[in-house]
Amino acid sequence: MLSRLRILSGAVAGSLLALSAPSSALAFGPSGVTTSTCTQGANAMLTLNHDDGQVEAEMELHAGRAGHLWTVRFYNEGVKLLTVSQRAGSSDGGGTLSVSRLLINHAGTDEIRATATNQVTKERCVVRASI
Repeated sequence: MLSRLRILSGAVAGSLLALSAPSSALAFGPSGVTTSTCTQGANAMLTLNHDDGQVEAEMELHAGRAGHLWTVRFYNEGVKLLTVSQRAGSSDGGGTLSVSRLLINHAGTDEIRATATNQVTKERCVVRASI
């Protein structure tokens, strides 16, 4: 009887411990997501996830106008990591683009900044996230 009581007490204590964990520890999904409005009304989103010891960074841009050339840059702690030029595509009449890359996962927190510049209108987007 005493051993059953100890087992039951241990199970209850373990359940309470799991329930008291911070909600962020129990959350699933992207580790870092932020959005930003650009200088002329486009919308940008930066999503960061851990992927096999690296950081997957994806910038999505909803520009409203297809065909324009955008230059997208990724930075970590202010150091430029890459530059990509891509045209906004159209699946619904509006211009959208997505640039996704695997970046080096540095020790500690990675502060990722992504910028996008429209080469026609000079609209500029800046979005930051941490992981």
